[in-house]
Amino acid sequence: MSLTVDVDEADVAVLSQNLAKSKELFSQISKSLTNVSQKSINASKNIKPILRDVNRLNNHKGQIENGLNLLQDVNESAVQINNFENILNNPIELIGLKKYIDTLDKSRALFKIIKPRFKKFTGILINFENLIDKSDMKLQTHMQGLIKQDAGEILQDGSTAKINDIKTILRYFGTDTAHVYKIYSRSRGNNVYEKLKPLEASTEPKERPENIPYEKGSNGITSFTTTFMNVIENELRLLKELNLPRSEVVGPIVERSVGEIYNHGIINRFSHFFNSSSAIIQNDILLLEFIDNLLQFQEFLRKNGVSNKEFDNSIALFITKSSVLFKEYIKLIELRFQNTEKITEINIPQIIVDLFSRIRRISEFPHALLSLISTYKLGDWLIVKPPVKFITVYTSVIPNTANDESAEYHLSSFFSDIIDSITINIEIGLKNNEANYKKSTQGFHLIKNVVMIETILNRSETLHKSLGNLGMERLNKLKNRFLKLFLDDWNYASYIIIRDMTTIATSHAHAAGGQGPSTGGSSGHLSNKEKEQIKDLFKNFNDSFEDAIRNYEKYNITDVNLRNYLSNEIKKLIINAYFKLYDKYGNSDFTKNKSKYVKYDKQQFERILNEKL
Repeated sequence: MSLTVDVDEADVAVLSQNLAKSKELFSQISKSLTNVSQKSINASKNIKPILRDVNRLNNHKGQIENGLNLLQDVNESAVQINNFENILNNPIELIGLKKYIDTLDKSRALFKIIKPRFKKFTGILINFENLIDKSDMKLQTHMQGLIKQDAGEILQDGSTAKINDIKTILRYFGTDTAHVYKIYSRSRGNNVYEKLKPLEASTEPKERPENIPYEKGSNGITSFTTTFMNVIENELRLLKELNLPRSEVVGPIVERSVGEIYNHGIINRFSHFFNSSSAIIQNDILLLEFIDNLLQFQEFLRKNGVSNKEFDNSIALFITKSSVLFKEYIKLIELRFQNTEKITEINIPQIIVDLFSRIRRISEFPHALLSLISTYKLGDWLIVKPPVKFITVYTSVIPNTANDESAEYHLSSFFSDIIDSITINIEIGLKNNEANYKKSTQGFHLIKNVVMIETILNRSETLHKSLGNLGMERLNKLKNRFLKLFLDDWNYASYIIIRDMTTIATSHAHAAGGQGPSTGGSSGHLSNKEKEQIKDLFKNFNDSFEDAIRNYEKYNITDVNLRNYLSNEIKKLIINAYFKLYDKYGNSDFTKNKSKYVKYDKQQFERILNEKL
């Protein structure tokens, strides 16, 4: 039997063999891949540290390179800083202001650059910053040296170099205005203080005997105030020249001098006047002079934008305390008359001169007086409450119908009250004098001294201005009141004419059947009774007229103006009255012995008045 092979089986066998071989091959490949993979993993584990080290080395290399660059920058900056230091450590005068400030500017710019970069080089930064600060201080000191001189002298140097240098320094510090203003104000303020402090002693009030009055201007307060204002004006001119704002700088400049010298020093020294009434009245002129200077200086500060609340408060308090001066003057006048044993024609002029001269002297300080009297209500300065004497005797007082409460109105009223107080006290003294002065004599002495007061007024512009129209009106009322007293004799003579002529006319009318007063006057119409009445009229008038002339001739009138004034007033009163009498009866046939009664015709009457008056 023969063996037969199936082709398909043979193919399967071959395929199986091939598959087995492939499986074995794949197994070997898998093992190889696994081995490769394991080796790759092992290689990766070994390479990573090497790469990390390489990266670390690369980083170190970069840091070293940066460090080397930084060291190079530090070295270069240190060279620059050293160059700057060599310049800035030298005197500004040697280097020159412009170069010094340029170097300082460059130093600031360099410091700003290196400060964030050189943080580890603290020694360099600290030393460099100290150099800049020290140089700033040196520049400030240099500026203080430039402005240490008096402002007026700086402006009058004739050279703009110093002012230009100051401007240059101010521009350098200009970014910090508060700082530069503080530096400038402190330096200039010290200069002002050192200039004024030595002058303070000149304002010290000097002790004087009570009988020696203070002479206006003999204290140094006016000179001190004037100097202070001149100093401030120079400071303002310098500020303008340097383009600095006066509103922000001038106040701090003068603050120390105003506070320490004027406020706490001078004002306190003058405050001792308030310890007693006698001290106030004895130092009245000095007190007013001081207040005048205070107010003038205060107003000057305000105009120039300087406000000092403490100084303003001190002035207000000082004025309030000083305002008692008005009451002290009324008291002074009252005491003067209380201490005068007897008012006579001899001591009246001296009293007038003494008291009214003091009034004239204080009137030379209207600014001070107006400030003082503004603290009063009208009439509060009068001692008597209520002012009985002013109500019952002082007929010259004019009611305040305008309801004016201004200081000017009050001051005018005060001066008028002073005049009233002096003259009315004299009037009362004359009335009470044991010599029993006639009314006309009292009036003469009063009118004589009112004219003296008018003369003083006319020579004192400030007092005349303070009195004003109201005061002059009051004075004229007072003058007319005393004139009426003086004219008492002449009034009586004039009164005789008016009275008796009226009586005669009335009698004549009755005799004529009640036809009213007669306008005639011929002898044919005069009854015997009327003739006797006319004789008595002329006789009584002549006696009264001649008595008035005799009394007038007793007065020793040396003042031409007073004589003319009184003469005119007498003539206005008596001439018209006599002319009426003469025209009515002078040529009538009321008597055969006319010359016995009609002693003067019109011309003779005027002539005798001109001769006797």
